[in-house]
Amino acid sequence: MNRYLLSSLSKRLTFKSTCREFSAASGLLKPYVPSLSSSSLMPSSKSSSTGKGMAGSRLMSSAATAAYDQSIQSEFPSIVIGANNSVEAQGSFAEAQAQFLDPDPEAVAALRDGLLETNMGIVAHYYMDVELQGILQALKNSHPDLKERIHIADSLAMGDFAVKMCKNQGVESVICLGVDFMSESVQAILSKNGFANTPVYRATENHIGCSLAESAEGDLYKAWLHKMSTNTQQPALHVVYINTSLETKAISSSIVPTITCTSSNVLATILQASAQIPDVRILYGPDTYMGYNLRTLLDTLLANPIEWTDEKIQSNLHPQHTRATLKELRDNLEIFPSGNCVVHHMFGNEVVQTVRENYYDDCYVTAHLEVPGEMFEIAMEKSLNDEGVVGSTSDILNFITRKVEDASANVNEERRLKFVLGTEAGMVTAIVDKVQQVLKQQTQSKVEVEVIFPVSSEAVMSTEEEQGEAGLAIVPGAGGGEGCSTAGGCATCPFMKMNDVDAVFDIIDMVKATDEFGLAQLLPPTRLKGKQINGVDATDLGTQPIMYMRGFMSDKALPAELEQKLLSSAGDMYQEAPKEQAAAL
Repeated sequence: MNRYLLSSLSKRLTFKSTCREFSAASGLLKPYVPSLSSSSLMPSSKSSSTGKGMAGSRLMSSAATAAYDQSIQSEFPSIVIGANNSVEAQGSFAEAQAQFLDPDPEAVAALRDGLLETNMGIVAHYYMDVELQGILQALKNSHPDLKERIHIADSLAMGDFAVKMCKNQGVESVICLGVDFMSESVQAILSKNGFANTPVYRATENHIGCSLAESAEGDLYKAWLHKMSTNTQQPALHVVYINTSLETKAISSSIVPTITCTSSNVLATILQASAQIPDVRILYGPDTYMGYNLRTLLDTLLANPIEWTDEKIQSNLHPQHTRATLKELRDNLEIFPSGNCVVHHMFGNEVVQTVRENYYDDCYVTAHLEVPGEMFEIAMEKSLNDEGVVGSTSDILNFITRKVEDASANVNEERRLKFVLGTEAGMVTAIVDKVQQVLKQQTQSKVEVEVIFPVSSEAVMSTEEEQGEAGLAIVPGAGGGEGCSTAGGCATCPFMKMNDVDAVFDIIDMVKATDEFGLAQLLPPTRLKGKQINGVDATDLGTQPIMYMRGFMSDKALPAELEQKLLSSAGDMYQEAPKEQAAAL
């Protein structure tokens, strides 16, 4: 610990201790399905009833027990947000999350002064540690000049906000709080928008990995792309998840035409691609759960011909699709079989059973599109009645905000809205902030909001002794066993926890001192710098799929250049030339 105020030390130690002891997995469900979250998809929508308060519980397994107890208690921990900005935590894990929602004002003031003096901005991901997010939320509101210089967002929007603060606020450098592929993408997007000389700083000189992104960086992913894009008469389009490195995007682009997607627009992307090029083969990766969930969604629609007629598909999904074309899309969808996020990997049968038995009837269920299929199915079921959402972090936040706004409009109704959170626990900071904003506007509202953390007893604690050589090194670079599961999942992302408040103070100090050597260690990865594939600059090739996605989001159609690549008989250039060059990267 260096500059961060000593008054927060006991809180931070308590939080880390609770994370080590607590066996938890949290999450929210719901992906973007053009209209699948709206009540128009079903004849009627049930109203969500008020619910009982939930007593929290501490789920622990003994480190000395060889076969740990896999049962799960009937009540999950939760945070209740009420009138006058009140926040009540129920259960140990929730208490650990809630204690940083009201940050130390001296720390906020010190960071405010430092950022203003150095003319810096900050972009951070929703999955940041709750302590850091609490301070950033307060920091954003601490001074008018910081309102547009501090942003907590999903991975794609981080780059957009960085560009805006450079254009509109004139910031001279940007701190990026996330994993390495995020800082790399932010730097690339800044460069594409004329800010190549604006430095982006990471929180540590160490590698900040991502289990999902790294599942696409080995030979297995390249081999899968080669196999799926060759020996076929069909044009092949690789739809790659945004949460991957520029290197992955560059190498992929050299093998097969590639477009980036987000969890918000992936369904719209594959629908448009298959409408624009009817026999296209969609290669989706690397997120296996998301791919299977997309297939499950299509299967569900096709299995309900009475409900999902051609007319309804054209009205709610895509104007050029019918049941026949959806079946063709489903049959042409190929999914990479070996990629997942350690956080979303936690949601399995045990958690799902408890949600179904104890939370299904009177709760909204939210889930990230990356969660395992069992959790996805519950959220999708609920979304058909507008009682759930499956999608990106932004989709989840927008769904919760909308539901609270709708309920708060009726000032005479006393009601508690309950949301099962199917994503990384750090997102609760943004949720609390949004809910409090809504409730503050409706001063007469009698609405309370309960955010429920699904907790899996798969997560195991580890003793201090186990942290040594024989420790549970479940995730590379993470303290063994900190809220992590033997199945490979974690309640909070161990990579994101490599970002902390002290690092932000240190970066500000280095900028003040013009510590060029120290700052150089914090720059994003430059693995593609100066390299080429097929005579094309590798960095340009890596940003190309992102630009194609931008074009699609703007024009609602695949860009003409990408369509030409898919239809061109010159597609052979994608399949053979880059093998040796890609390996050299």
